Amino acid sequence: MKTRWLLPLSLGLGISSLAPAAWSFEDSWSTSFKHYAQQITDPALRSSIEHYAQEYERLVVQQGYIGNVLTIPAIERVADGVFFVKGALMWGTLENFGLNNNITAVELDSGVFVYNTGSNPAVAYSFHQKLKRHTSKPVKWLAAENYQSHANLGGSYWYAQGVRELYSQTQAAKYWTEEGYERAVQRVRQYGPFLIESVRNVGQHYKTFDEHKILNPNTADEIHLINFGGGHTPTMTGAFIPSKNLLFTGDLGFVERIPGLLHGSSYSEWLQSFDAMQRYVEQHSSDMDSLLVIPGHGGATNFAQLRHETYDYFLDLEAQVKRAIAQGVVRDKLTESLDMSAYQHRPMYDQLRERNALSVYDELMSAKKAPRSLSDK
Repeated sequence: MKTRWLLPLSLGLGISSLAPAAWSFEDSWSTSFKHYAQQITDPALRSSIEHYAQEYERLVVQQGYIGNVLTIPAIERVADGVFFVKGALMWGTLENFGLNNNITAVELDSGVFVYNTGSNPAVAYSFHQKLKRHTSKPVKWLAAENYQSHANLGGSYWYAQGVRELYSQTQAAKYWTEEGYERAVQRVRQYGPFLIESVRNVGQHYKTFDEHKILNPNTADEIHLINFGGGHTPTMTGAFIPSKNLLFTGDLGFVERIPGLLHGSSYSEWLQSFDAMQRYVEQHSSDMDSLLVIPGHGGATNFAQLRHETYDYFLDLEAQVKRAIAQGVVRDKLTESLDMSAYQHRPMYDQLRERNALSVYDELMSAKKAPRSLSDK
C-alpha cells in the first residue's frame, strides 16, 4: 500500500509560492479528503480538512512525487562515474513499475547527466534516492531517448527538482506534447494508477534539437546529443560523452532481449540508423575497443556485441523473409516457414517472433509494389 507523508496542518508550510501555478493537481488521496470535507457540518473542521488537501496537493507538485521508494533494480557502477539501472527485459507492468528500459546517470565535473527520465515519477524518485548514495552532485542535464512513455513520464519529477536542462529531439518532443503524453497516461493507468498520480506533461519544457546538439562544448562536461534516425520510433536521441568514451544508443541498440518492431517501426530504417550511429562513434571515440555502450534494453556492453545482437539479428530475419517471399510463401504461413530458433533463448522471443517477421515481410512487399521513380528507369 502506498505510504503518504501526512503533514500536520498547523505547520503552516507556506509552500504555495513554490508550486508552479500552471500545474493544477488533484489525485485520489486529496480527492477523498475533499469529498469527506463536504460531509462535515462543522465549518471550522471542514475548512481545516480542505486546507490539508490543498497543502498536500501543493507539496506533491513541489516534490514531484510523494510516496515509497520502489523496489527497482539496484544501481550498478559500470564505469567511473557511470551509474546504471537495468530495466526489465519485457513489457512495462505493475510488477516492474513500468521500468522496462534503462536509466543511467553520468557524473561530470559540474553536475550529473541523466539519460531517460524514468518510466514515471515514482520510478524517477526511486532512482534519484539510490543515486544520491553515489554522488552528491546535482542532476543538471537530462535527455529523453524517444517518443515512448518509459523515456518521458518521469520528467515532471526532475522538473520539480529544479532540472531545467531537459532535452528531446524536436519531432519526438512535439509528438509527446500533442498526443504521446495522454496516450501514455491512459496505458499506465490501466495497470498502475498510483505510479502516475503526480505526473505532469513537461513536453513544453524540453529544449529541442533536430539532428545534432553539443552541450558544454570544449569542456570536460561535453555531451553530444544526436538524432541517428528512425527505426524503432521515427526519430531518437542518442548520446555520446567523449570524456567517458560512452555511447547511449537509445532503442537503436538491444542486447539480451529481442528488439521489437512496433506500429510505425521500420527494420530498414533501423539498419540505416545503426550504420549512422557506428560511423559517428568511429569518428568521435578515442578507442572503439574500450567504448562503453549503454543500450536501450539490456545490460551495459561493447559495440561489437551490440551490433551482433541487434544489427545481425535484423539481417538474418531479412534474409529469411526474402527467401520465403522468393519461394512464394504467403503471409499467413510466413512465421512457420522461418527458422529463428537461434534466438529463442532471448527474452521476448515468443512475444515478438511473429510480429517482427510480419513487419519485415510487409515492408519488403510494400517496397516491391511501390512504383519506380524516373531515376530508377
